[in-house]
Amino acid sequence: MPDSRTLDEFISHLYRSATRIPPNQYREWALEQLSRVIDFDAAFWGTGNEANINFHYVTQVGLDKQYAKRLKATMEINPIRDAVINNLGKPVDMSEVIDDKAFFQSPLYKKLFQPYGIKRILASGHLDGKNGLYTLLSLYRFDREHVFTEQERELQQHLIFHLVSAVSHAFFLHLRVGDELQQTVDQATSAICDQQGCFHEVQPRFVALLNEHFPERGTTLPFPLPKLSANESKTIDVGQLAVSLKPMGELIIVSLRPLGPLDQLSKREQEIVEFICKGLSFKEVAKSLSLAPSTVSNHLYRVYDKLGISSRTELAQLVSGQKNEA
Repeated sequence: MPDSRTLDEFISHLYRSATRIPPNQYREWALEQLSRVIDFDAAFWGTGNEANINFHYVTQVGLDKQYAKRLKATMEINPIRDAVINNLGKPVDMSEVIDDKAFFQSPLYKKLFQPYGIKRILASGHLDGKNGLYTLLSLYRFDREHVFTEQERELQQHLIFHLVSAVSHAFFLHLRVGDELQQTVDQATSAICDQQGCFHEVQPRFVALLNEHFPERGTTLPFPLPKLSANESKTIDVGQLAVSLKPMGELIIVSLRPLGPLDQLSKREQEIVEFICKGLSFKEVAKSLSLAPSTVSNHLYRVYDKLGISSRTELAQLVSGQKNEA
């Protein structure tokens, strides 16, 4: 079993490498790293929402594309399923659920595992009760005599949390530096949801903000999402939160931030405030927005009146303060 220093280095490597591994390759890469501390011949990593039994992310090593379909089709006769669900976070060995003689003669083995040469199974489930995200991590061995040890079970139990956390960290890290979140990253925290409000990826701060404003919510979004066209972005107010929505394929990027004083301004007033806080003069702002300088001055006067301030300095402080609070 690796010593604590080796494990710490492994965990650190998961997080530090997030910037250089493309998000669509990160899970497979992470499984390759895991194979260096726990020996296995194949693996299945599926993530879904407890409100929806289907896995919306599936990563496989040493298996073909049909395996996930076979797994789902045989779930009802898979005795390890309930054992995993009832012992979340604790790896379960198939040999503990059903003895080898019965297992190797079972329809489950013949339909699911035998075609892939799988003889040993170590599976663990992870459920985040705050957002409903469920992860199944199953490790497989082709050699019947190569059983999983107690030390390897402890390793998988210790590392599944970090695998789940690291993949989410990597996802939002790449999303943040790309085009998807450029407009909201400094002011908001985000989640990726389907149209039904089920989470596919979610930042911890997003969940904390939801809990603060919707303490009785379940594990999905506590408000309905409007339909968006392919290139449409929208911001709506839900209670005391500003909710920004942007489509991402069939999914939606949902960003939250608390409403602040600047939210009472019109869109035009917010545009002017943005330019003014960048240090532009009335003439420069007017040129940028194709307005007369006097119009910019009038807008700014109304902004001061709405916010109860009287100078650019106070305005800059207010804008900075709202961003920091968000």
